[in-house]
Amino acid sequence: MAKGFSFASTFNKASFDIDTTDFPYVKLGDIYNSKEEGGDDVVHPINGLYVHISKLGDSPVIIDAEKKRLVNLPQFTGNTIREILANEQAVDAIKANKVGYTIYKYDSHAKKCYGITFVDK
Repeated sequence: MAKGFSFASTFNKASFDIDTTDFPYVKLGDIYNSKEEGGDDVVHPINGLYVHISKLGDSPVIIDAEKKRLVNLPQFTGNTIREILANEQAVDAIKANKVGYTIYKYDSHAKKCYGITFVDK
């Protein structure tokens, strides 16, 4: 086995042990534009992550256990989310509630779009 390589941590799926059965999916734009929690500087929690693969490609999702919701992320974040899930230290930081995100707005093809920036809490 190659030095520094861990087969188990490379291929075991990260589990956050959160029952998301009744959690609705929400859009970043809806959170950003809400009166209660909107804006650029609000730090939102990340309690878990996953990438759902659909007919349209990657559908990365943040689990927000505090607000009992699943937050849809832009498709282009799929590879980043996979990298996070493959990193044991990153998963441990999420489980320890040390990670959050802020939402930013940008224009693309004459359309308002939303992305995230990760934040250490």
